[in-house]
Amino acid sequence: MIKKPQLEEIIYAFPQIMRRLFYVISERLRQANRKIEYLAFLDARVRVANLLLDLYTNFGVETEEGYMINWKITQQHFADMIGIGRESATRALHEFQDGGLIRMQNKHFIIIDLHGLKSLTGPDRDTSEWRQWHSCHNYNRYNN
Repeated sequence: MIKKPQLEEIIYAFPQIMRRLFYVISERLRQANRKIEYLAFLDARVRVANLLLDLYTNFGVETEEGYMINWKITQQHFADMIGIGRESATRALHEFQDGGLIRMQNKHFIIIDLHGLKSLTGPDRDTSEWRQWHSCHNYNRYNN
């Protein structure tokens, strides 16, 4: 924890920190708005598809089998991330697996049909920049 007077001293000495703080706060607000949209407007099946694509954007690696999300996650944690019950998440994941969109293996997800999964989420959500979490790497383009 840093107290306000110390933060003000640091910002005065290093004004670029204020730009970085502003960027990080705006990124968190953007992510919070997306989560609110997921929770308020999307059904469970679409939430699951969106989260799979978000995880792919942030942790995906291309393999011979498809696009593996290189992050182990339990179905309970997965469901908690999008505010649905584990049973609803499991049902949607099995539906996607039966439909040939994904495969589940050792707490990993492998996206077999990336285009098919994207088609479930709508055309306006198809950019990886929109799905990128904590995209501080983008900060440098604003720091000139």
